[in-house]
Parts: sequence; structure tokens; C-alpha cells
Amino acid sequence: MDIKYRKLTEEDIPSINNLCCKNELYYQFCPPFVTEESIKADMEGLPPGKTSDDKYYVGYFENNKLIAVMDLIYGYPAEDTAYVGFFMTDDSVQKKGVGTRIIKELTAELCKKGFAQIKLAWVQGNPQAEHFWHKNGFKETGKIYDMGDYSVVDAARTLVTEVNEDNVEAAARIHSVSWQESHLSFCTKEFIAMHDVKHQKEYIEKKIADGSEFYMLMDEEPVAVVSITGSLIEDLYVLPELQNKGYGSQLLYYVISKIQKKRLAPTLWILENNDGAERLYRRNGFVPSGNVNQITDKLDEIEFVLK
Repeated sequence: MDIKYRKLTEEDIPSINNLCCKNELYYQFCPPFVTEESIKADMEGLPPGKTSDDKYYVGYFENNKLIAVMDLIYGYPAEDTAYVGFFMTDDSVQKKGVGTRIIKELTAELCKKGFAQIKLAWVQGNPQAEHFWHKNGFKETGKIYDMGDYSVVDAARTLVTEVNEDNVEAAARIHSVSWQESHLSFCTKEFIAMHDVKHQKEYIEKKIADGSEFYMLMDEEPVAVVSITGSLIEDLYVLPELQNKGYGSQLLYYVISKIQKKRLAPTLWILENNDGAERLYRRNGFVPSGNVNQITDKLDEIEFVLK
């Protein structure tokens, strides 16, 4: 299925209305029933403090047929948060994995743009909405808001979390197992065994104390870790069984976004024999800077910079 998306305009309102009208269950829980006038109001509506530049009222299309609609706000209610105000799929594609596919691709793109969290709300008592958002990794925050005719359940999904004393053990596990896997071919068994969870936890804690920031990528559970120190990206490790699934690129783009917001040029170093890392970084726009560090008589470390 080839799905394309674009911003929707007033010319799309009849198609949006047609899609929404077929989802009667939604409006039983969230009245009043949709009209073209209510769609136009939703297309223009903004939360406090946001402008039209932050709003993406988007349609998803298959073979030019509208199959899903989403109202997305960047930077709300916090700068590192994106808010899904509305998401609905056409009844012809429901229970076929289309909605989940769209949300999966959305989370990856938002992470790459530097967003750490997605928030939304569903109408309390709507089993279809609750099941869908639970399936896609959203959890209730504990807040429920009275909207008059109905109440909504506040929910969120964490994309990236900063490493701190509460979760450093999880970061150390990823760092340890991934570091050991990536160094098997050129380090002794004794040296690899030294880099257990306890050792990597101490390493991470020291770097944080010295000013580095560590982040973990979440897919319900932690799947990858990375650090940044100024413009320098280090310690990018993905659990071995989850590599080559795009997690490394997602977390890489997340920290690139944070570095670029400081008006710095992202840099990193890789061992010359780490072909997998080199492929990842070249694929994501990094090129050798010309700087080289000699690690041993037989092994160099090469600096890459984002072009």
C-alpha cells in the first residue's frame, strides 16, 4: 500500500466529511455529529499560544483516495511535545493495520524532528479509541477532563527520555550488550567482559557528571542510547536484536536536532573498522572531516561531520 500525505485545504472538506460521516461510533461518544462547518472550524482551530505555522491538518491518501485525517500541533503543550488533536481513518481501511502504520511512521518522523513526546486524548468510554491508542503505545497520564457532554482521557507516548538516576540502569544495559557485540571482532574476551552493566553504568554516570547528556529511544521499552557533549555525538548503541530497524537513525536525528538548535555542527568519531557505523552515518549525511586519531598502532579513529 502506497500512502502519501499532504496538508488539507477547504477544497478537501467534502472528502473529509464523507470519511468522518462513516465513523458514527466516534460521534456517539463525542457529539455533535460532524458537519462541513465543524470541519472548517477544526481546520482553523489553534490551542493557546500557537500559530498556523505550528498546525498540520493532514490527509493521508491511497490512489488519490482520502483514507485518514490527522490534526497535529507542533510544540504543544510543551516545546518538545507534539499533540494529536484528531485522528480518524476511513472505514474501508480500519482493522487492516493502516492506522497503526501511520502512527508508527509519525512517531519516527517526530522523533527525527526533535520531539520527545506525543500527547492526545480520547473520549472516556470509547472502547475502539482506547484499544487503538493502547495498541500504539499510548498510556493514560491519570488526568481526565470534563468537556461538558463527555469527558476525555489524557494520554501520552514517550519517544525519547533523558537518562537520569532513575533509568540509568536501563541505559547501561543497552550500552553494555551493544558495546560488547560491536567489539567482539577486535577485542579480547577479557576486555569485553569488563564492560558489563555495572562498568557501563559508572561510565555513563561519570560522563553525565562531567556535562554530557544521555538519551534513550523508547518503543514502549528502551531500545537505544546516545550521548551528546556540545556538538559531539557519542555512545550511539541499539540493542543487537533490534538493529537495522531504523532506531539508530531516529535517535541520531533526535540529537542532531538538539545540537542544531544550539547553532552547532554535529560531529562524531568512529573506529575505522566499524563498517556498520560508517554506513549509518554516511547514509544520514555525515562525511569525514579529515581529522584522525590514532587509537593503537593498528587502529585509527575517524572524525565525521554533518555536511
